[in-house]
Amino acid sequence: MNLRRHDKVCQVLILVVLGSIPIRPCPAGAEPAPLSVGEVRIVTRDIYAPEEIEGAGFAMRMFRQAMNGVHTSTRRHVIARELLFRPGDPFDPARLQETERNLRTLGFLNSIEVVPVDTTFDGRVTVEVRARESWTLETSFAYARASSGETRWNVRFSDNNFLGRGLTLGAGLGADETSSFWNLWYRQRRMFGAAVWFGVDFAELESGHSRGVFLSRPFWAQDDAWGWNLQAWDSRLERKYFLSNASPAGLDPARPASLHVLLPLRDKGIEASLQRRVHGAGAGRIWRLGAGVKVTETGYVLDQPAYELSDDRFVDLGWLQDPGRPPARIEGTTVFTYLWLRTEGRRWDERRFILQYGPVEDLSLDLVADVKVGPIPEFLGSTAAGGRDRIRTEGWVEKWLPLGSGLLMLRAEGEGESGGAGVANHLVSGVAGWVGLMGGESAPWVTRAFAEYAHGSLLDGSRALVLGLERGVRTLEFDGMAGDRLARWNLEQGKVLPGEVLGLFRMGGALFYSGGSAWWNDEIRGPGRTRHEVGAGIRFGPTRSRNARVGRIDLAWDLDGGGPVFTATTRGLF
Repeated sequence: MNLRRHDKVCQVLILVVLGSIPIRPCPAGAEPAPLSVGEVRIVTRDIYAPEEIEGAGFAMRMFRQAMNGVHTSTRRHVIARELLFRPGDPFDPARLQETERNLRTLGFLNSIEVVPVDTTFDGRVTVEVRARESWTLETSFAYARASSGETRWNVRFSDNNFLGRGLTLGAGLGADETSSFWNLWYRQRRMFGAAVWFGVDFAELESGHSRGVFLSRPFWAQDDAWGWNLQAWDSRLERKYFLSNASPAGLDPARPASLHVLLPLRDKGIEASLQRRVHGAGAGRIWRLGAGVKVTETGYVLDQPAYELSDDRFVDLGWLQDPGRPPARIEGTTVFTYLWLRTEGRRWDERRFILQYGPVEDLSLDLVADVKVGPIPEFLGSTAAGGRDRIRTEGWVEKWLPLGSGLLMLRAEGEGESGGAGVANHLVSGVAGWVGLMGGESAPWVTRAFAEYAHGSLLDGSRALVLGLERGVRTLEFDGMAGDRLARWNLEQGKVLPGEVLGLFRMGGALFYSGGSAWWNDEIRGPGRTRHEVGAGIRFGPTRSRNARVGRIDLAWDLDGGGPVFTATTRGLF
């Protein structure tokens, strides 16, 4: 009964869409023909339209003309190969909408519309693809400053539409509290004009290196039958390994500040996977089923008699190699063979100012889930965890729901392994959030309320749950609190200002309250474990660039004492 009602609704929507298309009358006596795609027109506009240039002052006019002149327009074939329809195909409004969403994911087009504009007497529908170019030569500066004055920054120079061909070339450099780095990357979305995606990453750090390569055939369309992925990586880097204050390295189990040490971690591996759509062709919920294998070789390099901790003490960390400790569990080779299930729906909502600050965002209104589960058997060569057989599960699920004047987001993700004492482990987290928009569509009041809880067991220290500037609390340092438990929340009331600043940014202001805590299960939790803060700040996001991250510049007060601190970050959901 529900399926029939759903079909009727779809039919009505299609009739409404088709009813808005100008239709040339049929000759007398002619039978209406089934609708099919006719001419496909691709119309792209410069970053700045002529009227935006003519109406600007002298300096801004010169600037906008220069941006249009330097930018290389997207080649027609780059857009054409992303279209999910061809002349002669049956006309399907859903394919037009999906094409719009796909074009938005490219990152170098804005103001995208894929619309029918005319229909001939023989049923051929003219479709127009409209888009505005974005400034793709990106010189981005990501910066975060903690209350202690420590900074993390990186500068990236990249073009994800090199010479208008849809290629990505990039280079970057940066630093955090412990080291500096530089990196290079390359992406080719349609290698040799085929449906294959190719990428290479190369990074050098003071503490080591990282290399990666992948070759994949994604599901470019929801109705694609097959998808596959191959990837390999090799890295040796110093990682922050967080320790419990109740561990042999700690001094006070009630100490609220995090404790960590830098440890070299080697990690190399290869993964291959294949998925096939098994249900949902053309309509209804989509189900994909596949399989894969992931082979990794991992381990910490513990070859020094003593290591310097974050509190400036030198301690012997030989106990980390004892059986039952996480470093001993992950040491060696792991062969994970898995079944892979993914499901998603076809209902979408287009909104602004939800997760970004201005661009159109595509949000799935149907539940989306992705799960991998399978054995890690000794007979295939697994030596980690003492060679014990294990079952591993990893996955995530997400759902957006219209609620009041906004949208409610529910998301959960997790991973875990069975295998008995000293081996069984897990890490799960859940986020619930509501974003409400009130007032004018172009300059709304934005209310955001989010909460997160995460829980781990036998958690490797390099994967500890960290509460700090980039994950929830501005008045903490980057790694202010850490553990295998985390709870945090945020309430923010903001206002988007009308218009664009310099024709480049959307800006706004916000007042917020945040709180949270992170701790290890064996530590002693006291009242000082939970941080509360209030503050005010500026929110901004680019409108003419492919970079759509939200920038936050805040002045925050710790409600537990202490003066205001200035922070800035371009990372984090809340």
